[in-house]
This record gives sequence, structure tokens and C-alpha cells, in this order.
Amino acid sequence: MNLTPTELDDIEIERFVNSMQRLKLPFYSIFKKVSDTSKGSLFILTLFLFSHHSAEASEDQQEKIESLEKRISALEVENARLSSRVSELEKTERIKNKSEFSSIVPRDEIEKKKFFDTFRREIKSSEDMSRGPWTKVESWEKIRKRMSEYGVRLALGRPTRIKPSANPKIETIYFYIGDLNADGVDEEGYVNLKDKRVVSFKSPHQQGSE
Repeated sequence: MNLTPTELDDIEIERFVNSMQRLKLPFYSIFKKVSDTSKGSLFILTLFLFSHHSAEASEDQQEKIESLEKRISALEVENARLSSRVSELEKTERIKNKSEFSSIVPRDEIEKKKFFDTFRREIKSSEDMSRGPWTKVESWEKIRKRMSEYGVRLALGRPTRIKPSANPKIETIYFYIGDLNADGVDEEGYVNLKDKRVVSFKSPHQQGSE
């Protein structure tokens, strides 16, 4: 079936109106009220308005995108500047610390050896002192005979060494060993246990035993 140009236009307009109806746009009710001769003009006007609105929306969206891109670029530049500044400060601090350390190291070889020996002892002692509550005097003041094995662990923390005993009166020995005063000599404390109870003990901070 061949259709005239006018009939084709009517079909296109009808399709457009049906689309507007499905979208529940108010334009549909207006379109129904106008005369057939005016529908074509109204259709063209509507398409123009939609395309104009779409163009404005696209331009506005493009402006927002460009604005965001500029902000991101500015933030990237600022981040690079701050990272560079932090690196410079860290480098300066390392040089400063190295210079300060070099200034306190004795030039005499004998004195230098003594200095580094003391330095190493202090580092080891510092590490030993951070190994648990057993390094503190007050922790050992909580230990009593007949105290449970669990109570010992709670008060002193993990022992540095555990070994079974050959003494029939003692089953297990908890050792607590470390250099607690940076003198290069390890102090030794222990707790003797039998049937999971304290039989005797000695604090690394004292000479005698309990």
C-alpha cells in the first residue's frame, strides 16, 4: 500500500503522540485539543524545544565535567608538590640525624669502641626490657608459693625459656632471662612448678631465691 507524504507525516505524528502518552507527559492532552492542521506545527515546535533543552543539558553537563577535570588536575599538582616537600624534609632530617650522631662519636679508636659497645648493650637491654611484665619489679611482687601456673603467666607473661626438671620435687621451670640494666650481663629469674603450682621462685631483680 502506497501512502502520500501527508499520510506519512500523520503516522509519524501519531507515533510521537503515543510515545508522549506512554511517558504520561502533559503535552499529550494539549496535543489532542488542537486542530489537525496545527498538529504538524506543534509537533515541530515540540521537537525543537526538546532538542534545545537537550543541548542545554549537554552543555551544562560538559561544563561540570570540565570543572571537575580542572579540580582533579589541580589536586594532582598539589599532591605532587606536597610529596616532593615531604621527601625533602625526610632527606634533611636523615642528614641532620646522621650529622648529630657523627658529632657525638669519639674520634679516638679506643673510645669509639667503648662507645659502640655501650650503644649495643643499651639497644639489647632496651629490647629485653620490652619482652613482658617480668622485666618489672612490681610484677614479681605478685608471685607467691602455691600460686597457680595460670596466675604466674598472668603476672609475668611468657617465659623466655621453659624446661623440665630432673628434681622430683619440681616438674617444670620457667626462666625469665635478659639484660635489664645495660651492663652486658643477663639477669636471670625463674619459677619452679609442680602440679601446676609454684614451689619456689627467684626474681631477676634480686640475688636470693624464695
